[in-house]
Amino acid sequence: MAHLQPLYARLADRPALLAKLQAQWGLRSVTGQGKDLMATSALLELLEMLHAEGEPHVGAWLALQSDLSTGHGIAYYLRSCTTLEAALHEIVRLRSRLLPDGEFGMHKDGQQLRLVMRPHYQTQRLGRQLRYEAGVAWLICLLSHCVARPLRPQAIELMTPATPQAEQLEALFGVMPRFGMDEFAVCYPAEMLGLPLPGSNPALLAALRTSLDYLVPPVRHGVSATERLRQWLGALTDPSRASQASAARAFNCGTSSLRRRLSGEGSSFSALLQADRRARALRCLAYDEEGIDVIARRLGYADRTTLERAFLGWFGCRPAQLRGELVAAWPDMAQRRAALESIDTTLPCDDMEAWLAAAATVEPRPQANMHGPRLAALLLCAAGAPAASIRQMRMGMGMGMASEAL
Repeated sequence: MAHLQPLYARLADRPALLAKLQAQWGLRSVTGQGKDLMATSALLELLEMLHAEGEPHVGAWLALQSDLSTGHGIAYYLRSCTTLEAALHEIVRLRSRLLPDGEFGMHKDGQQLRLVMRPHYQTQRLGRQLRYEAGVAWLICLLSHCVARPLRPQAIELMTPATPQAEQLEALFGVMPRFGMDEFAVCYPAEMLGLPLPGSNPALLAALRTSLDYLVPPVRHGVSATERLRQWLGALTDPSRASQASAARAFNCGTSSLRRRLSGEGSSFSALLQADRRARALRCLAYDEEGIDVIARRLGYADRTTLERAFLGWFGCRPAQLRGELVAAWPDMAQRRAALESIDTTLPCDDMEAWLAAAATVEPRPQANMHGPRLAALLLCAAGAPAASIRQMRMGMGMGMASEAL
């Protein structure tokens, strides 16, 4: 919680907000650096809440307040490189450890050096974007720390949306960022790659590398228990045999251990199993011609009625209705598959206008009688949207039909 201590000074005139942080996120006053870190899921929610409270760029501000001497000595290690280019190559080498949920790269384009970051998933989630915005601030601070003097970027690009408080970032970065871009990027003159580092020490660098590789081990893609379980479920040829016990055996751990690991990541076996069944059910209905009873047994349901009950909770309609609508939209199987696989699943599920726009442009085009909210509801089903969003779109379809009748 030490990294959040500067909030006490920043929010001193907002006691109600500080009280909320203490009650809901466990903010407390500590001395020293401390070793307790906030879970990523909680951090994303915190950044989203502060954004809603009028502090959209507090993550970037906090990153610039951080003590670079902490964090397994990474800054100390990088300062031991001979040049800034060598330090950047080390950051690239360590990218899967420093940025396990995304990518980092450096590109030289003529006279400009471009450092880019981008999350691998949840790219449209505000909290994750704000976390990467803070990562941009940390990177700028780290590079200045390495050369022992301020390095002002030529340009900064952010995926985060523009806010009325954008001037806060201009004050922090020394340049006004461009918002709503496709990736996070920091641009410098390419000549700065040759800057010597005042702390250069090849012998120390070699000695520290072994320690750093031990303290910050590589993070393999998909290493989380949630992602591993999702992949395991998806690879099962007989999903009806999926159970928490069989999953635990596959992961060489006990069921209690698996339950705790999933809980720590904000997920559960039952939730992931239902998500897998939902995806399989949709594929079966969209791309196969098997009867509903057969699909129910294949997915591990006792009977058709049980599957239909689950289906209503997932999609707000019965399996036969959804299959009929999909076939009516794209009678040709290949076109149906191409259309459903082209859906942009990053669209906010509660943005009806965005999904109506997607329905108006989806390719291949469906039959003429399938359009507007009716088609958008189908796309929401295929994208795995919550049933509430699908029902909302279907209600819009009903209201649209009623208004046309009037």
